[in-house]
Amino acid sequence: MRQLNTRVMLVDDSEVACEALRHTLTSAGAEVLALTSPFGFIRALRESNPQVILLDVGLGTLNGTKLVELGRQHAPRGCSILLYSSREPQSLREAAVSCGADGYIPKDTTGAALVEAVRQWANGVRRL
Repeated sequence: MRQLNTRVMLVDDSEVACEALRHTLTSAGAEVLALTSPFGFIRALRESNPQVILLDVGLGTLNGTKLVELGRQHAPRGCSILLYSSREPQSLREAAVSCGADGYIPKDTTGAALVEAVRQWANGVRRL
């Protein structure tokens, strides 16, 4: 498998999900910044300069769809902003379209499939 030379930011209130994603992507060569709450999102975004942002839809007080707007204002040009959730793919697609996200990756996407999905979004190959 090719190295994934990509900076990824994940915002998910599940520490288990953060660790699983971090392990998978760092093992493939990515740099991963994981936040377990939306607080500090803008500062972390500016400091990490990610190529892909994964936002959990259900973050409690501030959901991921609201973070899409903030991400659009502060993310580097060309950064893919994606919803990352265990919702059904059709529901995720509709949420992505309605909030202006570039797309989505279901949480049940793991291993090589996750690495490849992130690679495609980082390289601008995928579109919603």
